[in-house]
Amino acid sequence: MSIKGVCPVLSVPFSKKGEVDYESFRALCRWIIEIGTKSTLFFGVASENIKLSDPERYQLLDILLSEREGSDLRVITTVADHSSELAVNRAKDYEAMGVDYINILPPTFFSPSAAQIDFHLESILKSVKVPVVIQHLPQAGGMADVSGLINLANKYSNLQIIKCEANPPTESIKTVTALTNGRVRTLIGWGGIFWKEGVAAGTDGLQPGCGLTDLYLWAERALVAGDQKEFELRLNRFIPHVAKWISNLELLIAAEKDVLYRRGIIESNYCRNPTVSLDPQTSLEIEEMLALVEEVQANV
Repeated sequence: MSIKGVCPVLSVPFSKKGEVDYESFRALCRWIIEIGTKSTLFFGVASENIKLSDPERYQLLDILLSEREGSDLRVITTVADHSSELAVNRAKDYEAMGVDYINILPPTFFSPSAAQIDFHLESILKSVKVPVVIQHLPQAGGMADVSGLINLANKYSNLQIIKCEANPPTESIKTVTALTNGRVRTLIGWGGIFWKEGVAAGTDGLQPGCGLTDLYLWAERALVAGDQKEFELRLNRFIPHVAKWISNLELLIAAEKDVLYRRGIIESNYCRNPTVSLDPQTSLEIEEMLALVEEVQANV
């Protein structure tokens, strides 16, 4: 059940009044499946997870799991609660709903100690049987060294993937591979801005936002075909814009959602507050990305 390749983080559409637009979310799920995506992460930063209520989360996940029936889409669902007790309950709920993987975002609020983070992660790992992904996000606090997670991997066989989000992630990827003899696999995040470096270090895939998923799949096709030069050429057509947007996560969220809106996949580009307005330069960059999408589609 290893996760490989492009694994987009789903956005959550809202109406212009800020209410969850469940029908647009259904359309987004269908589009992700139709273009050939094999896995997806839900309730990431790009999902505006921190701005959702629990009833909204459960209803959205239920829709995603319903829409993926009959497809081979694998669903990774994030547990980001700061409380270990709440995180365990949520992980059990998501497992019972039928997700394929649990993704754990370790707690960082008020700078918990390494022992406290270990307790949190271990509590979740031993509470579920499904495979688990742990995010190693040193810039958010917590464990600075990814090797601190390896003891957990040796103790719990369901810890199967570490998402390496150090910038750049190359040393973390190599460390995980070396210390687990390749048993624990790796993914990268941050919009895939280090995708080329991650591939060279041995990562299995990446988790970008979802608005340009078909462009990432376009680049991946060259990679799978063994054409490194073409892979890098395709990557360089869109990753520089993503790298600029991701310097401000609210800007990335807004830009990704505007792309989905302009493509007619969702009904509104509304982001819940606090958010940012798109400046003219970003709007121009989005237009360039949409032109590239049309170019790629014309040549398929």
